Amino acid sequence: MTMSDAYRERLVPTWWVWVVAIALAAMVGVAYGAALGDATGWAVGLGGAALLIALLWVTSPRIVIADGYLGVGPARLPLTSIDGVDRLDAAEIAALQGPGADARIYTALRPWSCPEGVLIRLADEADPHPAWLFSSRHPARVVETLAATMDD
Repeated sequence: MTMSDAYRERLVPTWWVWVVAIALAAMVGVAYGAALGDATGWAVGLGGAALLIALLWVTSPRIVIADGYLGVGPARLPLTSIDGVDRLDAAEIAALQGPGADARIYTALRPWSCPEGVLIRLADEADPHPAWLFSSRHPARVVETLAATMDD
């Protein structure tokens, strides 16, 4: 975290997703090993595990509050556009999803990383997204940091 970052979080998958990824790579390695020999099986298994681990890490979105903006994954939002912030639990997030949900809401949900999240309501009427909904392991800290940063 740099000095200009008020908050930074990376939504890496929880432990069981890593175990499933490694188990999948091991199963593929065993299959190739049985068909093409031990060396090939080890190479495919270790290479597959390394590839899956790298993909899980690289595709994990970051939440950053810094220099007057909120970043969630590749999206950026000026803090001046925020009208309100709410911390949500899993049930509240589920209520915002599904039939009748507003499809315009920008979402970055990672339920395999964390069940809680944050809802940001936007003040800009011209914005195509009326709100942002994203997962966070520390939604209370995100809300506190946004409130403190917007007050400055």
